[in-house]
Amino acid sequence: MTGGRITGGVIEQGGANMATWMNNIAIIRATTTNAGDTVRIASADGSALSPSNYGWITLPGTTAGQLSTFSVTANVSIVLTGAHWGIGTTGDITGGLLRVLAINDNGTLRWGVAYQGGRTTLNTSNTSATATDINLPEEVLCTAAVGSVTNRCREVGYVRANFDDTGGAAEDLWAIQTGIDDVVTGESADGIWQPVNTTHTGFSVNPTYTARVMQIGNTVYYLYISSGVGTSNAITYTITLPFKAATSKGGSDTGFVEDNGAATTIPAMYQLSIASATLTLYLNTAAVIWTAVNGKRVSYLNIIYEAYQP
Repeated sequence: MTGGRITGGVIEQGGANMATWMNNIAIIRATTTNAGDTVRIASADGSALSPSNYGWITLPGTTAGQLSTFSVTANVSIVLTGAHWGIGTTGDITGGLLRVLAINDNGTLRWGVAYQGGRTTLNTSNTSATATDINLPEEVLCTAAVGSVTNRCREVGYVRANFDDTGGAAEDLWAIQTGIDDVVTGESADGIWQPVNTTHTGFSVNPTYTARVMQIGNTVYYLYISSGVGTSNAITYTITLPFKAATSKGGSDTGFVEDNGAATTIPAMYQLSIASATLTLYLNTAAVIWTAVNGKRVSYLNIIYEAYQP
């Protein structure tokens, strides 16, 4: 449901009775310095927004149950170069997901790009307009740092982008892909798997692996598959998760385990800690340690946990 008025001969379209209603707004791939390095908010057909070609967006208000509607009369660009959300130095990624947020900052519309999903409000200290400040998975690169603790935000689209860790024109360089489903307006990235990198401790030679993650709301689904054996140099074994855990949790959802170059008959146990992205693996129980020589690995992990929201 919409309403409107005529101002200066232009029909102004009013708000709607649902959050994330948008009109004449699209997320597009843009280039600032390097190809595809920028998320841009433009008009629905990709042309420039202006006072005579503007868009509208409705977001939750900063009073419970109320809505706020904002007009957008100029393009908004967010340059991704320099932001790494904690994956810097872990290697390149092809096809990572970045979520576009619209933010009601106590009556001021701001835009942001997030790596972690499930966001409905933001911690003001974890937002910045400076890309190089964004080095944790829960942080949000914004058009301006969010100033109000009563802010409300919603995901309004996403992009799939390639992350160049160190070898490109600049470190921490993102290139948004060009496929028709690589830049999406009006949908969440929830339920879409993406590749991630992880780091290991307890090895002189790390195991080879593939890892993927998916979020639905604030629930994280993490799948890790080891395709090779690492060389142990410690009695400990840790890997990093893409997002921090909201609570401490343990389990044994693991597959084939190898220690000291030999297969074991009992699954390994894992432990998550609150507000930490470190996953600690134990050989059977916390009382049973790994051998600090020869091969060790866990063939796969299949973990579901709640993401930490500061």
